[in-house]
Amino acid sequence: MTSRSLGLRKFAAGLGVAALAALGALAVSPAANAADTLSPSNITGTTGSITIHKHAGDPGAAGDGTQITDPAKIAALGQGLEGVQFSVQRVSANGTPIDLTTAAGWDQAKTATPANVSSAPFSLAAGTTATTDASGQAVVSNLPYGLYLVTETSSGPNPIVSPVQPFLVSVPYPNQGTWLYNVHVYPKNKLNNTQPTKTVADPKAPVLGSQIVWTVNAPIPALAAGDTYRSFSITDTLDPRLTYVGAVVKVDGVVLAEGTDYTVSGNTVITFTATGLGKLAGKTAVTADITTTVTSLGADGQILNTAVVNTNGSDRTTNTPQTNWGPLKVVKQDGNTKNTLQGAIFEVYDAKNGTKVAGPVATDANGQILVDGLWVGNNDVKSKDYWLKETQAPAGYVLPADPWTQVTVTANGQASPTSITISNTQQFGPNLPLTGGAGSTLFAVIGGLLVVAGISAILVRRVRARRH
Repeated sequence: MTSRSLGLRKFAAGLGVAALAALGALAVSPAANAADTLSPSNITGTTGSITIHKHAGDPGAAGDGTQITDPAKIAALGQGLEGVQFSVQRVSANGTPIDLTTAAGWDQAKTATPANVSSAPFSLAAGTTATTDASGQAVVSNLPYGLYLVTETSSGPNPIVSPVQPFLVSVPYPNQGTWLYNVHVYPKNKLNNTQPTKTVADPKAPVLGSQIVWTVNAPIPALAAGDTYRSFSITDTLDPRLTYVGAVVKVDGVVLAEGTDYTVSGNTVITFTATGLGKLAGKTAVTADITTTVTSLGADGQILNTAVVNTNGSDRTTNTPQTNWGPLKVVKQDGNTKNTLQGAIFEVYDAKNGTKVAGPVATDANGQILVDGLWVGNNDVKSKDYWLKETQAPAGYVLPADPWTQVTVTANGQASPTSITISNTQQFGPNLPLTGGAGSTLFAVIGGLLVVAGISAILVRRVRARRH
């Protein structure tokens, strides 16, 4: 056996065990050593192909470059992944593409690894892009015989958390004393099938300007053997009606240190540092309690919030909880004239004789009070009962015997408040003398007496005149 044949044999074995092991292929046959007769002189033709079969699952044993045809083994491959993109680049040595039709080319390829082919004496051509179809397959044809670096460049729509590391493929590929000119590889990916969730708590106080805590619970996905957590982030893009206050981040209940284990930037991105990433291995979940202030209601008073959790480039989106708010307008009027009244003072409570949430506040010159925003519920709950307590009636009006009024506030924008009108009865004034009463009677009596006196005087005069 010549030294060159021995070198080819060692390279074939190394390529089959080391490089193709990185593909995560299912075991289809033992890796074979090249026979003594296997040499570049046996190679026919000038071009071949690489067929990439992309599936979900844990990487297994190394493949041997042949196509899997056994139905049971095909079924065991798992879900085919569509839309995964690969780059296939030919490797050169000392500026010349490695030619595997020659013994010298195989000698050059022996020292190549996925890690060193991008630096001298090796270099990479621009390469070809291939994207897997619905079955998870991508074919790169018409490849001149040589050594190729295959790199997974995009996961497409798939939540891949452990992408396949770059690997080398020779075309042709040595197998059991023969040459494979159409090489089949079966790289597998570990998918991120976790489902992060998000919840919203009741506000600390049910009035506009209060703080609300949103909690993201992010299960930590398992990785393929040998992989590490290279990146982890939670992006919580806040609604413009919310202002970020702060965050508390935990791993399995243990509080992490901001600035050391993670940073917070933008609107609102929690990014784990290298120190924080080192605390994820073997753990179950990350939780983030994100505190915000509700600053306005907008058009409808319904504030939604969704977060995206990214692990090693794989995005998983939470559900979308919401907090609901509505404004309240109180109108005070005269019970008879319906004229609005200024100066009535109210307080707002969460229940009759319950906890005060707003006030005291007085009706303005238009007889109105506007409470900018009251919390009415979370998610599908969009209305809530509140109680108004009138503590002072407008000047000249009676405070009701029962000062409490119930009102149902619904979620809405500040331009469309829930409105309620409350009437007051005017005070009674002091009793005045009745027109035509005691004074008129006295005048009538005096007038009658004067009439009688006048008649008597006339009669006296007539009697005197007859006597004379």
